Amino acid sequence: MLEALNIRNLALVTELSLEFLPGLNTVTGETGAGKSLIIGALQLLAGGRASAGIIRKGATTCEISGIFRLDRVSPEVQEQLQLLLDEGGVRQCEEQRLLIRRVISETGSRAFVNNSPVTAAYLRDLGEYLIDIHGPNDSQTLLLPKRQLTLLDSFASHAGPLQECRQAWKALQELRQERQALQEDNLSAEEVQLFAFQLQEIDRAEIQADEEAPLQERHRLTAHSRRLIEIARQGADALAQGDNSLQEQLALTIRQIRELAQIDPTAGETFQERLEELSNDLGEIASDLDNYAGSLDWDEEALQEMEARLELLQRLKRKFGPTLADVLSCAERIRGRLARVQGRQEALAALAEREQVLQKQHQFLCQKLHTLRQQSGERLSAEISGKLQRLGFTRAGFAVLLTPGTPGPDGADTVEFCFAPNVGEEMQPLRSIASSGEIARVMLAIKTILSDADQVPVLVFDEIDANIGGRVAADVAVELR
Repeated sequence: MLEALNIRNLALVTELSLEFLPGLNTVTGETGAGKSLIIGALQLLAGGRASAGIIRKGATTCEISGIFRLDRVSPEVQEQLQLLLDEGGVRQCEEQRLLIRRVISETGSRAFVNNSPVTAAYLRDLGEYLIDIHGPNDSQTLLLPKRQLTLLDSFASHAGPLQECRQAWKALQELRQERQALQEDNLSAEEVQLFAFQLQEIDRAEIQADEEAPLQERHRLTAHSRRLIEIARQGADALAQGDNSLQEQLALTIRQIRELAQIDPTAGETFQERLEELSNDLGEIASDLDNYAGSLDWDEEALQEMEARLELLQRLKRKFGPTLADVLSCAERIRGRLARVQGRQEALAALAEREQVLQKQHQFLCQKLHTLRQQSGERLSAEISGKLQRLGFTRAGFAVLLTPGTPGPDGADTVEFCFAPNVGEEMQPLRSIASSGEIARVMLAIKTILSDADQVPVLVFDEIDANIGGRVAADVAVELR
């Protein structure tokens, strides 16, 4: 419900603060007192168009704010409002109070919900769940055919059949999207030939995603193996081969140390032991170098094969890469594309057959909904007509008109609430009613009957007392309460 409304610098109003209580609140006053400004302020909070012309003379800005209590609206409306708040990135409500503020200046207008900036379009979406104004030239949501269809379905409890229809429509649309994608996924003969050649090129290479790094290392060693063999053997020779080898020089030194040991046994034995260990180490190193040289294989043919393989991998990466994993992924995409094209005709035929089945199912459910809506429309028309009798329209008529529409998730019906103030007059859509008093009372009748289906928490009736009095005025008052 609307808890408070604050207006500053709107037309003739300098400052106005209003507080509202649950239930019926009545604003009365003589013509020109400013009652319409209150309705105008509510329209601005609901996303109505703003212009600098509404700013009070001498002021630079006009500001409207309203506080809505969400703990006093239906769970369904709370859920929809919460979804809108989440989608708009709006701050959460404090103590279940929603604050809407509109600031209009010479340069434009700004809107805020819970002090988070929003657009006027966002306010209009929010306003559909908060405020419904019934008066001359007001864009009530209840006047919209789409809203009338929703209310008719809610009045008659069509939730089950409606859900079935929506599911059938969703399945039909998904199938059509799949068929459209398959139709667009068509290749010319040249494209098929090119893809087949590319796939053959990749498959023939028998790529392993992790082969490149080890291959590069083997190539590096093989390319330098001749020099490595030469270095290793030269090192082995320098250590242990020939009269000038380190090991031979060390043997001469050991013999000299043995002579030293005869003179100074303590020092000589220590030096001799250490030199003999060094001689053994030199021998082992020389042997290891020989073994290393023997393990290396200078194979010109193998080197050329590795170079050719690396060149092939580089070429494939340039075309399909940049990595071997990307090349393999590209091959799978091409393979899948060719498979889809090859089975395209069969798949399209199967989808077309399935589409006919789903379309017939949707048509059946649309017809089922149409029949239910006709029945519930007659019942709703009778109930609203009876309510109009009590509100002073003793010769009026009300009808729910169903006409064929474009098939969709909610069926294939267009609904229009129609009204004729007198017997013999042609039924006209509600939005065509010119008299503000008439439309306010008609809306009151509809709202009373559809109170469970239409749960907008704030209803504003403008000039609902126009041209009525006596018993009719009393009946209108009873319905308002």
